[in-house]
Amino acid sequence: MERDPNSRSESRPSAHPHPCTQSLDAVEVNRLYAEKDYLEAYSEHTDLRVADDPRAAVGGMWDRLGSLQFEYLREAGLARHQSLLDIGCGTLRGGRHFIRYLDANRYTGIDISPATIAYARDLVHEESLDEKYPQLLLCREMTLDFCELELQTFDFILAHSVFTHLMPQHIDECFRHIGTVMTARTQFFFTFSMAQQITRDGFKNFSYPERFFHELAQRQALIVREPPYRFDHPRGQRMLLLTRSPSE
Repeated sequence: MERDPNSRSESRPSAHPHPCTQSLDAVEVNRLYAEKDYLEAYSEHTDLRVADDPRAAVGGMWDRLGSLQFEYLREAGLARHQSLLDIGCGTLRGGRHFIRYLDANRYTGIDISPATIAYARDLVHEESLDEKYPQLLLCREMTLDFCELELQTFDFILAHSVFTHLMPQHIDECFRHIGTVMTARTQFFFTFSMAQQITRDGFKNFSYPERFFHELAQRQALIVREPPYRFDHPRGQRMLLLTRSPSE
């Protein structure tokens, strides 16, 4: 779930349930984050949210934000014949648009929540998209080393509202391994919530200074820059573009 960009707290979980837990059992959600590894807790929390409301579970604004992701990548040059990796595809808020637009076998979505992948597969069938043969993968190991993709590479990669819910070590892991699914021409677009320093708000909302991503990219011979197209996210998330260094 995206959070209000004006909300700020110290870099530790709040003692009070975050607003996103209000429709769920607050005691159960608190227990998850207190007793389990962060990603395991996040996955189980998302499963609970999917059971409660599959469209709200991935941040709400289902139609608006789904269309925003799709139109943005189309403006950035995504063509029907090209391939897309959707990191944190969730319940296909954006993915359903990409699957419908792209040629068959050109969309791949990955997520750590079993419930989101199950719902996504059902949605593909309900929206008569089976003939597009999207690849929907559960990341069982909850890592960002992309081992599930078996050395596939993609023309475009998207991580929309993903780094807003990951700790620094998880983003570092992604940057260390993202090159395995990139070619020299791959464009990786990702959103983040901006802050002067790394900040945690509630259980699972993280904000970062832009320099954090530049520093991670530099270590891996990657380049982070402002994309040429404006991204008007209603909750203030910013978009950055990561590519391979020309020398690589």
